[in-house]
Order: sequence, then structure tokens, then C-alpha cells
Amino acid sequence: MSDDDDKGHMYARWRNSEVSRNFHRLGLLVAAIVLTAGLLLMATDALDLRLRDLIPADIPILARGITIGLTGIGLVSLAAYGIVRAIGWAIDKSV
Repeated sequence: MSDDDDKGHMYARWRNSEVSRNFHRLGLLVAAIVLTAGLLLMATDALDLRLRDLIPADIPILARGITIGLTGIGLVSLAAYGIVRAIGWAIDKSV
């Protein structure tokens, strides 16, 4: 039996772990909560915007701000998911 067989068994254990599945679901939930909160904050900020006061030169600036905001929210959601999965990995390794 080689070292590759041992590693295959270890990775199969990780993939089939109930802890892994539960932390995957928890990570998705945390990421969805972060995404929803960020989108709600952006929506409330958009409601305060007076569209009559905008000039055509403001549109690219506004679009750039929206793009940066959405990218930031996505990255924070992804980071939150990764942190929850890392905690799950550490707990599964200790069990």
C-alpha cells in the first residue's frame, strides 16, 4: 500500500463527513445573510438618491460606485463562506 492510497482514504473521509456538509450549509447561510444585508444597505442608499439632480457626467461615476459596491459585497460574502468552512475543517480534523 502506498502513500497515495492513504491520502485517498483521508480525502474520502473529508468529502463524506457530516460535519463538512453541515458547515457547507452554514457557510452558505452566512454568505446569503451577508449578501442580503449588503444589498439592503445599497438599496436604502439608492432610495436617498435624487435622480432629478443627476447630470449625464454623474452616470459613469454612479455606475463605477455600484460596481465597486457589488464587488465588495461579493468578496465579503465569499470570505465569510471561507471562514465558516475553515472553522468546520478545523473542527472535523479535531474530532
